[in-house]
Amino acid sequence: MIKNRILFKIPFFLLYSRLVVAFFMTIFSFIKISPTIIIALTIYAIISDIFDGIIARKLKISSQEMRRLDTKIDTIFWFSCLFYICLNHADFLKSHLLKIGILVFSELLITLFGFLKFHERISYHTILSKFWALLLLWFVVTLISKNSATLSFEIAFWYGIVVQLEILLIAIILKNNQTDIPNVCQAIKFKKGHKITKHYLFNG
Repeated sequence: MIKNRILFKIPFFLLYSRLVVAFFMTIFSFIKISPTIIIALTIYAIISDIFDGIIARKLKISSQEMRRLDTKIDTIFWFSCLFYICLNHADFLKSHLLKIGILVFSELLITLFGFLKFHERISYHTILSKFWALLLLWFVVTLISKNSATLSFEIAFWYGIVVQLEILLIAIILKNNQTDIPNVCQAIKFKKGHKITKHYLFNG
């Protein structure tokens, strides 16, 4: 029983630990600290994001509430990364202000659309969005370690636009808010009353 209780807490520990990472990223934005620490925190956040869902699904404790919370914490984490970049890589921010602004606007637009249509945060966890997290990790690590990340940013930006457009399209297609919609095709399938095809590594 004690072992099971500990196991069931692991996904939540990984989930909430990203809030701790976001807190330290914000604090370290004002403090001169080794880039290695920032990189390590970012890598840990992505690893925890991957495994919290996998473990929760393996333990059969994944829920819509947990998935929505995961999306909210992910948003907080990525905005903490953006805050760090704003204060510590201002030249890069100025050079790419328009594109960064577009990504921020798209995130806010999707959030607003979700609240207007469903009265809650959209949390689809699409397959494309999972790979976007890896591209964003590549961008952040490259920028912090080399103070330059033109290629990684361009790839992450254009890929991110595709991801956000797919999420918005899914939100338009669905009548009610759902979590873990792998892609647009599955959203159409779900709207027609068919069962969604999911994989335990990607969707709950």
